[in-house]
Amino acid sequence: MVMQGYSPNSGQIVNGFEENNSDRPMIRPIGIILNPAGVALVTAGEVLELTATITNQGSVSAIIDLFIAETSQPVHQWFVCPRERLALSPGQASEVVFRVQIPVDAIPGTYDYTLVIDAPQHYPEETPIDQKVRLQVMPFVQEARTVSDPTFTLQPPTSSVSPALLQPGQPLELQVTVHNRSDRVDRFFLTCPDLESRWFTIIYPEGFQQAGMAIASDGLELNPGDIGQILLFISPPPDTWAGVYAPTIRVYSANNPDLALLDVVYLQIASLHLVTVELLSLVAKIKREAGLFELKLSNQGNVIREIAIHAKSTDEEDICTYTIAPPMVRLLPGTSVTVGVSVKPTKGWRPFFGRMINFSIELEDLQQYPLINDRFQASLFWEPRPWWQFLPIVILMSASVAALIFLIWWLLTRPPVRAQVMQFSPESNSYQELNNEAIRLNWTISNPTHLKTVTVVGFSPDGLVRSGPFIYEFIPGLPNALDRFCTQGEQLICRNVWTDAREAGDYVFELTAIPINSKAETQTIRTNPIRILPVPQPKIEEFASTQPVYQERLLTPNTPANPTESTPTAPSTSSTQGNRILLNWALSHPDQIQEIRLLGLGPDGTVKSVEKRYNFAEGIPEELRGFCGENPASRQVICTNVPTDAIQPGDYIFHLTVVPKKGQPEPLETRRTNTIKILAQKIPSRIVEFTFNGQPAPPKLVRQANPQQNSLMISWKVEGGNGMKVELLPAPGTVPREGRMPYPVSQQPGSEMITLQVTDEEGNQQQRSVIIETLAPPPPPEPVEVPPPPAVEQAPAMVPTPGAMTGAEGDPAAAPAPGTPDAALVIPAPPTPGGDAVGPPPVELPVPGANLPGGVDPAAPGDTPDGAPDAAEEPVKEPGPQFFETQPLAPAELPPQFN
Repeated sequence: MVMQGYSPNSGQIVNGFEENNSDRPMIRPIGIILNPAGVALVTAGEVLELTATITNQGSVSAIIDLFIAETSQPVHQWFVCPRERLALSPGQASEVVFRVQIPVDAIPGTYDYTLVIDAPQHYPEETPIDQKVRLQVMPFVQEARTVSDPTFTLQPPTSSVSPALLQPGQPLELQVTVHNRSDRVDRFFLTCPDLESRWFTIIYPEGFQQAGMAIASDGLELNPGDIGQILLFISPPPDTWAGVYAPTIRVYSANNPDLALLDVVYLQIASLHLVTVELLSLVAKIKREAGLFELKLSNQGNVIREIAIHAKSTDEEDICTYTIAPPMVRLLPGTSVTVGVSVKPTKGWRPFFGRMINFSIELEDLQQYPLINDRFQASLFWEPRPWWQFLPIVILMSASVAALIFLIWWLLTRPPVRAQVMQFSPESNSYQELNNEAIRLNWTISNPTHLKTVTVVGFSPDGLVRSGPFIYEFIPGLPNALDRFCTQGEQLICRNVWTDAREAGDYVFELTAIPINSKAETQTIRTNPIRILPVPQPKIEEFASTQPVYQERLLTPNTPANPTESTPTAPSTSSTQGNRILLNWALSHPDQIQEIRLLGLGPDGTVKSVEKRYNFAEGIPEELRGFCGENPASRQVICTNVPTDAIQPGDYIFHLTVVPKKGQPEPLETRRTNTIKILAQKIPSRIVEFTFNGQPAPPKLVRQANPQQNSLMISWKVEGGNGMKVELLPAPGTVPREGRMPYPVSQQPGSEMITLQVTDEEGNQQQRSVIIETLAPPPPPEPVEVPPPPAVEQAPAMVPTPGAMTGAEGDPAAAPAPGTPDAALVIPAPPTPGGDAVGPPPVELPVPGANLPGGVDPAAPGDTPDGAPDAAEEPVKEPGPQFFETQPLAPAELPPQFN
């Protein structure tokens, strides 16, 4: 809210003041405060409340009308009651609320309208006041979707009540989640029509053309029913003005480009109040003209600043007039204004010995925003008259010889004289405690022979004794303590008389002259305040790291983990310095530093680098000799590339504390760096191993239903960084990087898919999928009357499909390579329960167990040279846990089955 008034000259509101030729702005009789101030944001279909606080700043009671100008169309039609009237006494304020009903079909955009404040009966000359107001209508977002229309949501959510608060230059990360609810594959695109391209960045997820191959994508492609995410970074430029912004987010569908998927993001840029002021002296020494000074104001913040400038004298007597042009300035963000200050003495006669005129320039923020420095001291020297202008005085003195004769006669016949203090002052008005300087005094006393005692006492400004008292007895003559400083004749002249005032602070010395005649009056005189400046405290001028971000580097066997433990002799440029944080700092007044302390903390306050102390009592310490050096010209010690023990990945904030030798302040001078990052070395993610029953996982695994074999043993091994996520889908979900587990399979004919999915820190994914197809068991063979052969149990085994068998029996090069979609593994059905003999294998399958564990090993002892198994000599083992390396799971442990 801003206090506002009206200027009849320009027709513009000037914050309750009117510009004139005087030094200060004139207050107008009517003031107005609007809420909301500036541009009001409202969405179509909502109701906006405009509050106007009216203050009668005049001297008479007034009836004030407030109404919306009829020329402000179509905004005038939106006001529920466009006219209000109120009566205010002098100094009284009242509040008026206008309700604005925005139609649903209002066209989005910015509308200007005029609020008129009129008091024709009581303030006819100052009214009417036309207040220009701006209203911005945001688009009305209405959801009208069918069941098959895509939808999207924004995270984090924002609203006009709780917008996302951003500091100047801070980006906002939004995650747009898109849901394809149609029955077609669709591609979605994201845009921000209300923002410039430099304000936002859109990142689509990478697509996968083939297994293990990632391709760049300019959109989000989703299968029917899938959900995907798009990253949106809104980065307002650093010079963006403070306020609330409401850009529109729109998602386009490639299948339905006319579909409007809209949402609004509310952003609030935080206010930054930073105004720098510089005072320049253009003419600081005058004879007859005025002194000229200049103020340069620069608004480096992001809000509009309105500042009034005043000037006044700091001397006891004000003999100058001050002219400021302009007396009030309005600074837009990023602009600068120069203000001229003219100082002219009002007295026409120049001083005989010159005069120093001291004054101050004060700044006042009309909006009560903070100012770094609101007061500036300046001085103007008024030069003395030329020597030839003293001739009239000489002539006047020559003409008064007769009076001088009379004066001599009067001196001879006058009563006895008494001691008189003619002058009492310090040798200097300012001293340095650093140089161990004591205050020295000068005084002149006439008729010292009539003087009995001189007492000198030093007081503080609040009346406490800080020096002395020093008592000098002048009977019978000049004291011995003053022999070195005083000469006595007709006057007692003392120069550079030492005192014991050496501590920093302000002193006022009092001299008391006691005459010999007890009836005579005792004379007391005081000096002006005398200041002893304290010892300058060391300051941290600069403190930062050599770079904001470092990259973690693996240490070689010959590289020490902490090279700063040894005393360095020169800044190191080896690889050990590249993986740790290096600091630079500059300290003023190094001769006043006792020690410095360096501590590294994390953002949460935990100690990540232990505190190091460097003793500067005898100069630069040995451990910093190779990194620090003194600059005598600027009286600074500058340290560069000072290594720390921060080598682990993470965020660091280093604190540098300076302990002075004398007069330690509370708290100590401390400065900290910005957040410094050490990025961890990235390790690429990859699937090292993915097997079923000890064999590499094929794209397709064919098996026959067997109630006795209800699970497969799955094992995997994945390599990657710390933030990697490993999932086994559809169940059990997230798993360790390396492991093995039994996976139950369905006994019903059908197929299901098992996917091993790896997601790294940046969201990139790798997948390995296997389709398990379960076949129905073959029908039992017809009984044949044959002599029963020796009982041999047939073990099921996984064998290649007919396509793979053909390649194996024929040309070896014709067999599909492992891992291709044409390669598949087949597990034949077990023997028929209760049969007397093992049935022949299916015609399309070769000998079971020829390629996988659990089958017949062609190279086993007893086989024929051509590799055919001998069923009579080597019975096949019954498949069991030793084949699948698992036990049946309980029903509660079984994951859901997918056919």
